[in-house]
Amino acid sequence: MQKPKTVAWENLGPEMSALGTAFSREGGRKVEFPTDPKVVVYEKPFFEGKCVELETGMCSFVMEGGETEEATGDDHLPFTSVGSMKVLRGIWVAYEKPGFTGHQYLLEEGEYRDWKAWGGYNGELQSLRPILGDFSNAHMIMYSEKNFGSKGSSIDVLGIVANLKETGYGVKTQSINVLSGVWVAYENPDFTGEQYVLDKGFYTSFEDWGGKNCKISSVQPICLDSFTGPRRRNQIHLFSEPQFQGHSQSFEETTSQIDDSFSTKSCRVSGGSWVVYDGENFTGNQYVLEEGHYPCLSAMGCPPGATFKSLRFIDVEFSEPTIILFEREDFKGKKIELNAETVNLRSLGFNTQIRSVQVIGGIWVTYEYGSYRGRQFLLSPAEVPNWYEFSGCRQIGSLRPFVQKRIYFRLRNKATGLFMSTNGNLEDLKLLRIQVMEDVGADDQIWIYQEGCIKCRIAEDCCLTIVGSLVTSGSKLGLALDQNADSQFWSLKSDGRIYSKLKPNLVLDIKGGTQYDQNHIILNTVSKEKFTQVWEAMVLYT
Repeated sequence: MQKPKTVAWENLGPEMSALGTAFSREGGRKVEFPTDPKVVVYEKPFFEGKCVELETGMCSFVMEGGETEEATGDDHLPFTSVGSMKVLRGIWVAYEKPGFTGHQYLLEEGEYRDWKAWGGYNGELQSLRPILGDFSNAHMIMYSEKNFGSKGSSIDVLGIVANLKETGYGVKTQSINVLSGVWVAYENPDFTGEQYVLDKGFYTSFEDWGGKNCKISSVQPICLDSFTGPRRRNQIHLFSEPQFQGHSQSFEETTSQIDDSFSTKSCRVSGGSWVVYDGENFTGNQYVLEEGHYPCLSAMGCPPGATFKSLRFIDVEFSEPTIILFEREDFKGKKIELNAETVNLRSLGFNTQIRSVQVIGGIWVTYEYGSYRGRQFLLSPAEVPNWYEFSGCRQIGSLRPFVQKRIYFRLRNKATGLFMSTNGNLEDLKLLRIQVMEDVGADDQIWIYQEGCIKCRIAEDCCLTIVGSLVTSGSKLGLALDQNADSQFWSLKSDGRIYSKLKPNLVLDIKGGTQYDQNHIILNTVSKEKFTQVWEAMVLYT
């Protein structure tokens, strides 16, 4: 299928592009705390009777055959159906029957006093699960034939479609490929009738998404609500017992010393990524923890008896991953340059006796032995002239780039206080330019960094690019479809300047002067005296 061009809108209405791409970014279901779900379920309506608080991924109240299933750990749910609920965090899917079958109900953050409040077909609700997908940049392809058959019709969907029949695709869907995001599909137009929740993955027939037939008439993605609400907190929760039991301590920032009397046995990372140390002041063995639940020490990659004495939040890095390993100290001798994960250096014929390291870009995790075993070290862009003095290890057996989520941010110019924005119309990308302007809180002032590309919130399939074939000082910037070209790759370095991969001596600058384009952003030669070349990335969400 041809790549969707979201810029072709002529005479097709707000939900259809010229290449059969349904596109609309307004409205939709929203979630504010997607990675830290929590729900309280009550036995009776109006929040009465017995109740259970759920935070992890299960919840079939009655298994097929009538047996009660476990909720978390060794606890059993004290009732077999739900009378009311309070969804405190995240998005949940409730099912009429055990084993996640029957009618589906999407539950957003809020209170549901009885089965009518969640749109139930009846009073039965016997299984429940949270949605833990990536809610950004939603994209799916719908097919009228089973198994993604090419004989029928298909449509790329990037946003809300209230009536698929009006797009020309129709309402017959027999398979779906969810490339990204989380979606809700509805049997009838205007988001009514049976609903089906679609996570990332392949659905080869309508039975896969729980449908009784192949009719889907409207769809909408679940969107993050973090751009209009408060910024999500970076947070890690440590527990004194396995399975998130016992006493707990929560941290929202880097901490050089954790109370000696506290012994960590399990952990929840609800915001951001962290590295914990078994020594104070960020010394000793390191363990990298990304968002998720770690019910025991082994789940964190720690040996029995490991202790946590300090922890550090892993900040975002705006550069592509590149690392160079040297066989001699001070960056001499044979070198190995890598930009992707390597499970076993020795098996690829490389010498694992590493003496010095240069991290050119990205964040890396190195391991003492192959297959990501042994002592691990988190590395940001820097130089390590003597690896043994730095790490206490004489070799690197495996390593991987630390995977960052899509980074949503705004760019504020340090000299002017103005924000990077677009100037023009998406209907004609060739005329659109990048400029600075006052903060107006618009989506075109929200940018995304992913794998070296800078994209705009209003058109996430387009990248910041250099305009024209001649790349030189004074070249202007625009948006273009993602083509994996060097002119679309950038890195924001520690000096606050945004460097072009195509011409590393050129950075983003404000044109200046008195002409109509004085606020346009251009490429310019690096100059320490020009503070209009310095930018501050204000991270909104990762």
